[in-house]
Amino acid sequence: MIKETRVAYMLAIFSLLSTCCFAQNNTILLETHLKRIESFFNVSFNYESALLKNQLCKDCFYNEKASLKAHLEYLKREFMFSFILVTPNKIVVKPLKKDTLYFYDKEDNMPLEHLLITDLNNHKTWVTNKEGQVFFENVIPEKILISHLNYGKQSIDISKLKANKVFLTKLLRGLDELFIYPFFSTGTYKKKDGAFLIKTKEVAALAGLTSHDVIKNLENLPQVSSNSESISDLIVKGSTQDQNLFVWNGIKIYQNSHFFGLISAFNENLLSTITLYDNATPAKYGNSTSSVISLEHENAFSKRIKGGIGINFLSVDGYIKVPLNKKSELLLSTRKSLTDLWDSPTYINYARKAFQSSNVTTYTTSKENIISTDNTFDFHDSQLQYKLVINKSNTIGLNVLVLANNLSYEETGLHTTSKESRLTQENTALGFNWLHRFSNKSIIETSINYSKYKLKGGNFLLSRDISSFQSNSIRNYETTVKYHSKINKSGIAYEAGISQEHLTVKDDINNFNQFYQTHTTQQSNIFGVFSGLHYVKNKINTGVELRNVYYELIEDFQAEPRFYFTYNPIPEIDIQVRGERKTQNISQIINLENNFLGIEKRRWILANNVKAPLQKSKQLELAFGFKKRRHMLNASIYTKTVEGITTYNQGFQNLNQFDNLFGSYTVQGCTFHYNYKSHTLNTWLSYNYGTNRYKFKDYNPSQFYNNNDIRHNLISGVNVKYKLFNFSLGMEYATGKPFTSINEQLPIIKGEFNVINYNEPNTERLSNYLRFDATLSYDFDISKRVDYKLTVGLINIANKKNVLNRYYTLTEDKEHIEILDKYGLEFTPNVSLNIKF
Repeated sequence: MIKETRVAYMLAIFSLLSTCCFAQNNTILLETHLKRIESFFNVSFNYESALLKNQLCKDCFYNEKASLKAHLEYLKREFMFSFILVTPNKIVVKPLKKDTLYFYDKEDNMPLEHLLITDLNNHKTWVTNKEGQVFFENVIPEKILISHLNYGKQSIDISKLKANKVFLTKLLRGLDELFIYPFFSTGTYKKKDGAFLIKTKEVAALAGLTSHDVIKNLENLPQVSSNSESISDLIVKGSTQDQNLFVWNGIKIYQNSHFFGLISAFNENLLSTITLYDNATPAKYGNSTSSVISLEHENAFSKRIKGGIGINFLSVDGYIKVPLNKKSELLLSTRKSLTDLWDSPTYINYARKAFQSSNVTTYTTSKENIISTDNTFDFHDSQLQYKLVINKSNTIGLNVLVLANNLSYEETGLHTTSKESRLTQENTALGFNWLHRFSNKSIIETSINYSKYKLKGGNFLLSRDISSFQSNSIRNYETTVKYHSKINKSGIAYEAGISQEHLTVKDDINNFNQFYQTHTTQQSNIFGVFSGLHYVKNKINTGVELRNVYYELIEDFQAEPRFYFTYNPIPEIDIQVRGERKTQNISQIINLENNFLGIEKRRWILANNVKAPLQKSKQLELAFGFKKRRHMLNASIYTKTVEGITTYNQGFQNLNQFDNLFGSYTVQGCTFHYNYKSHTLNTWLSYNYGTNRYKFKDYNPSQFYNNNDIRHNLISGVNVKYKLFNFSLGMEYATGKPFTSINEQLPIIKGEFNVINYNEPNTERLSNYLRFDATLSYDFDISKRVDYKLTVGLINIANKKNVLNRYYTLTEDKEHIEILDKYGLEFTPNVSLNIKF
C-alpha cells in the first residue's frame, strides 16, 4: 500500500513538473531566438531590421529534436511572418499578407472555430477552421463582419489591422453566459456563479473513453468521484447518488446510467451543454440536497440536414438533425447495445465486473465452489426534440427521452442449486416548453414535464421452486413558470417563478415462498415559490436566491436560501464565497435482504418521518482562482452537512444493514486544480482532500467514518494534439474505501440465529486505488461533407486489481462466513468508429 501511494504521488509530481517545463517563462528577443535557430540548423534569415526591432518571444518554442519546419510554423502562427526559402540555407522573413487571418479568444488565447466571416461589400462568406484560420482567395476584403453566437457581430477594417491575429471577447448577454475560465479540458468552463459548464462539441477525448461520455466528463473535477467506478454511484462532495438531481432539458430523470453505472444513459450526440451546480444552486431547482446536473440540447437551428452514425465494442448509435423549414427543426438520436449479438472483449470485462460476486471464497475452506454462469444484457436509449419558432417573441419545444436496461442472469453451481435473477429498468420523459420574449428582452419560460421510472426485479431458486418479485416506480408531473430580466445598465437582473410537482411512488414486494406481500403507494404534492436578485458590475458578480417549498405529505414548509459572491481585484484573480441550504423528500433505500449475489436493487421512497425523514443540507465554500495566459489555478475549502439520512439509504453491508437508524453526515474538505493549456498540449492536476463522518445518536459509537470517506483523491491527465491525432493519458489515485471488518478470533456469534461478529464500523480501509487509462483518436476526411473518427480507448492499462468493496455473509448452512470482494475493471480495450455528415 505504501509503495502504491509513493508511486501515485511521484507520478503526480512528475505530471506537475512536466507541466512546468512546458510552461516555463522563456522570454527572449525574437532576433536572439532566430540566431539560435540559425546556429543549429545552419541557415540564415534575411529581414529588415525594423521588422523585428524590440520584438519579444514569450514561451518560445525551441526543441532540437523538432524540424526546422515546425519552428517556422510556430513563428508564423505567433508573429504573423512569412518565411520564404530562397535557397535551402537562406530564408527571407516578411510580414504575412492579410489574405490570412487568425482568430483567438481574448480570455484564453484558444483558436476560434466556426466563426462566420462576411465581406461587407459583396457579401461573400468564409468560416474559420479548427486553427481559427480563414484564407481569402484572390481578393482581400476591405471590411468584414464576424458573426458567432458567443461573440456576437463585430465589424473589422482589415486595412487598419496591425497584425494577422484578431482577438475576440465573449458577449456578456445573460447570467447563464458569464464564464470565468476554461477548466481542465477543452470545452469545460467555470462560470461566475461557481457552476461548471461542459460544451460537449468542444470536449477533447478523455483517457480510456471512446466517446464524450457526458457524465464521465464530470469525474475529472476534483470534487466529483466514484468509489465503485460507477456513474450510478456519483459522489459530489461526499454525497450519495440519490442526493444528486439529474435534469434533461428541464425534466427530472431517475436513471442516469446503463450497465450498472459503467455507461452514461445520455447519448452525447444531441446534447450541447452539461452544467454541474455543486453549490449556490439556482432556486428553480428543488428536491435535491447535493448537486444538480443539467443536460441541455442546442438552441440554435441547423442550416442543413446533419447526422452521424457510430459503432463500438458495446453499442451502435445514430442521430439526425432535420430542419423542416427556417423556423422548425426535428432532432432524433438513438443507441442500441450489441451485447445480444456479440460478446466483445469490452462486454465480457464489463459483465465480469457487474456479476463478479459469484466468485466467492469461504473463510473456513480453501476449496472454491465452481459456478457456471450465463447472462444476457441489453440497453437502449432514444432522444427526440422538436423546436418551433412561432414568431420573434415565441418559441415552443417538445422533448422525449426513453431509457431501458434489461438483464437476465443465471448461475448453476456444482454443489449448489440453480438460481436466476432478472432486472428491468426504464425511464420515460416527456416535456413541453414555451419561451416568450418581451420587447425589453426579459423572458418568461413555461414548462410542463412528465417523468416515469420503473424498476422490476425477480429472483428464482429453480430447484426449490422459490421465487420473489420486486418493483419500484415513480411518476413525476411538474409545471414551472419562471420570469427573468436582462441585466440592466446598473448591472442588476432579477427573476421569480412558481412550481408545482406531483410525485407518486409505488413499491411492491412478493416473496411467494414465505407468503409475504407488501404493496405501498405514496403520493405528495410539492409547491415551490422562488426568486433571485443578481448584480454584475465592475469587479463584483453576486447573486442571492430563495426557494420556499411546501411538502404536502409531511405538511412541512422549508425556506432554502442560496447565494454566491465573486470579486475580481484584478482580471487574473477571483475570490468567491458560496453557500446554500436545500431539502429533499425523495431518497433511495438499498435492498440487500432480497438482492441476488450483490446485484443490488435500489428503491425510491418518499419522506414520511417514519421510515425516511426529510433530508436537509447546508453548505459553505470559499474559493480562489488565478488565470494568466495558458495557466489556470483554482483552490477551495468547503464544509457540508446533510441531516435526515438513514442506514437504509447509505448501503451498509455490516451489522447496521437491517437497522433503520436516522442520522447525518458532515464533510469538510478542500480542492486544488492546476491546468496548463496551449494549442497542442493540455494537462491538468486535480486533488481533493476531505473527511466525511456519520453521526447516528442511537448507535454506539455514534460517530464513525462515512462509506464515502475518500480521504485523498488525485486525478492527473494530459491531452496532446498532433496534426490529425489526439492522444490522452489519465491517472487516478484514491485512498481505499472504509469497511467494517469481522472479529477473526470469534467470527460468528452462535445462537438460535447465528450472526456475524463485526468490529466497530468502518475502522478498516481497502487498499489504495490506482488506475491508468489512455485514448488515441485519428480524424480523417474522405470527402468534404463527411468526417470520420477512429478511436481506441484503453481502461486500466496496467491491469491493476483494485478492490472496490468488501463485505461478509453467512453461507446457507449459517456455519461459515463468505468474504465477498468486488474488484474494478481489469484491462479493457474499446474501439469506436464515428461518421458525421
